[in-house]
Amino acid sequence: MPAVENISGTTQLETTLVTFTSLTEPQAINDALVILNHALQGPNSTEVVQQILRFIPLHHFLQLLQTDQGDDTEYIIEKTCNVLEAVLRDQPYSTLIQDPILCEALLQALNSPMPRIHALGLSQVDKVAKEDVSTLRSMLETDIFKATVEGIASDSISIAERSKMTLLKICDTQEQLQKVINYDGSFCIIRDLTQSKSSIVQLRMIEVLAALAGKSRELLSILEQSGLLGSLKGGLGAADILTRFNIIEILSEFGETTAGSEFLDHSGILTQLATVVEDEVNQDSLGVHAIAKLYGKLGASSEVDFVTLDMKYQILSQLERLLIGDDDFEPEETLKIEAMSSIGLIGGNVQNIEWVSQSQCADVFIDRLASLPRDLKVAWYHSLAQILTCSPDPSPETEKVVREFYSELEKPGQSAFLARLLVSAKSQAAELAMAALSVMIPLAHYSFGVQKMGAQRDLMTFLLDRNAEVSHSEKVAKYEVIEAMLNTFQESKSASDIDLLTIDQVSRLDLVRRQGPFYRRATATVAIQDIAA
Repeated sequence: MPAVENISGTTQLETTLVTFTSLTEPQAINDALVILNHALQGPNSTEVVQQILRFIPLHHFLQLLQTDQGDDTEYIIEKTCNVLEAVLRDQPYSTLIQDPILCEALLQALNSPMPRIHALGLSQVDKVAKEDVSTLRSMLETDIFKATVEGIASDSISIAERSKMTLLKICDTQEQLQKVINYDGSFCIIRDLTQSKSSIVQLRMIEVLAALAGKSRELLSILEQSGLLGSLKGGLGAADILTRFNIIEILSEFGETTAGSEFLDHSGILTQLATVVEDEVNQDSLGVHAIAKLYGKLGASSEVDFVTLDMKYQILSQLERLLIGDDDFEPEETLKIEAMSSIGLIGGNVQNIEWVSQSQCADVFIDRLASLPRDLKVAWYHSLAQILTCSPDPSPETEKVVREFYSELEKPGQSAFLARLLVSAKSQAAELAMAALSVMIPLAHYSFGVQKMGAQRDLMTFLLDRNAEVSHSEKVAKYEVIEAMLNTFQESKSASDIDLLTIDQVSRLDLVRRQGPFYRRATATVAIQDIAA
């Protein structure tokens, strides 16, 4: 914000700097803080910081944080914290704590129940992550580290989440984490929170530990050797179903990493989860839903060797059971949807597509389409679309695998799959229509898909129909199908001189592409009175 001059030629900033410490009215203080904040956001922020420190002692800002300003208190605290963060931005933590006033103010901020003031304190502790590890080691011996970590137990979700972020930052490297774990004082603080009587605090700490362990095998090894990861495995045996559900949710994120998936394997956690699916599926519906979701995330991650895990734990077989049930178990619809979603995520990873396509689970998944009610059919289509999207630019090898998988959809005695898909795409139920179109889009990225679509006269008529009463989303989706078909046609023509479509089909599809998704042919209308005349 450019400096505004008053009549005497003095800028607003200069006036504010000179008068700031004498202001007592909340509105005047608030207005002055607005001017300081704008100046600090400008191109000359370094110079502005120096000017502020020349005119306004830091302790004056600190006093504002402790002063009741009535209805304006929250606004003034917010703006004061913004100014302090900008002024202290380039001041290292190691320099800041050498000032007794600032050190005391930092501790007060970290013990404040007000989220914005607490965040101000944590922003200064964050700086430790960028300094020499000796600075971290020194902080571990102070109440500052204790206050930082104990913020995770705060009743304020905002303070707890921000405190978790800071702990993750200052333990980000192997050397940093090693210092924290090897010092008895800091280790005990973390351990005690992990074993807190509050399940909420326990879960927050477990989430932090899982996030750290998932960063690398080195950090995982440190935490595992310390015994802190025992809570991850132990939490699965919690009597409280909701606690167990939350633990599995945390494990889902953790398991997406290389280190995390390896831990789930060698720690016995995947064995525990398989036992739940086998023996407790009727007693813990919430947990089983979470397990199905976890399996999907494992399979979707490019960092996880899912095929090896499936060979060991029969994950696809577990999902098959959750999809169709057996004599002792009838899955509810939401669980069937979760199982289908996970099958789609696993098959949608190009690393797994061949393995999944050859599995019995894939056969069962395909067979379900004929008997599914509408809501489940929507989920089934979305899962199939996920599988077909396993590669944005499929190689000949991937296309061969997908083509073989697709051929299983064309079982003898059934109508062509595209004919069935078209019925859904024409449905008045927008959700079902969009789900069907979501299958056509990735299918149009494959040469065999374009050939099959071109051979279906009714499907081509549907795609080229510009006057159908369909939703905005359906028009966009149909246009995406046409774009993909033309792109695949051109690529095939260039690479092998094979025509996947007729000249007439290409011409008509290209016209639609040029007209855009929302074009509608004009129709002549004549007023009734004109006809009567």
